[in-house]
Amino acid sequence: MYEATGKEVYRDFVMTRLNRLEAPEGTAESLPIQDDPAYFFALDQTGNEKYRQKIESLIGQNDWTLDFMPFVTAYETRYKRKEHYNEIVALFREKERFTGSDLVSLIETIGQMSEEIYEYYRELRDLFKAVLKERMNELPDSSENLEIGYSILKACNMGVLQTEKYSDFGELVWKTIAGNDKDTCAGLQEMLRAQYTILRKQEV
Repeated sequence: MYEATGKEVYRDFVMTRLNRLEAPEGTAESLPIQDDPAYFFALDQTGNEKYRQKIESLIGQNDWTLDFMPFVTAYETRYKRKEHYNEIVALFREKERFTGSDLVSLIETIGQMSEEIYEYYRELRDLFKAVLKERMNELPDSSENLEIGYSILKACNMGVLQTEKYSDFGELVWKTIAGNDKDTCAGLQEMLRAQYTILRKQEV
């Protein structure tokens, strides 16, 4: 939402949350693994080395699951000269059945991958399109409606999908939640809202 609107309240929310977790008197609570890329956001916003140290710590302590791949890919792209792209791609390639959460992880991973290593970027992009075509038939009645809709809008905004061809499917999902209380939306609903906002701005 900070990217979509530029409103400082969204930036401050993230920074306050991270700082509370990292405070000496904080609890042992940690972010859900899919939210760990927030530390890259914090590092970019502040340049504070403590966030780089946290990134290094997370890389060393977490297993390479699909939901961790956006974080791993961001790390590989920034700091490891893309050395392990082949392993990242292999995890997705070997997946037989993609859940909605897996689809979100896939498009987020693509978003962190450099197109300079085009072979791997192209493979993940093509895989995303193939998986999505199967899942779109479930709209708007899927129990993973939000995951599918978010993935579509994110892919349109990234140029992975043609906006003219696919954005209506994402908007279909958006319309099912648009009446929700915007002050209480959280998580994936807010992410979907952000992608919809970015899409509309691009059309102006």
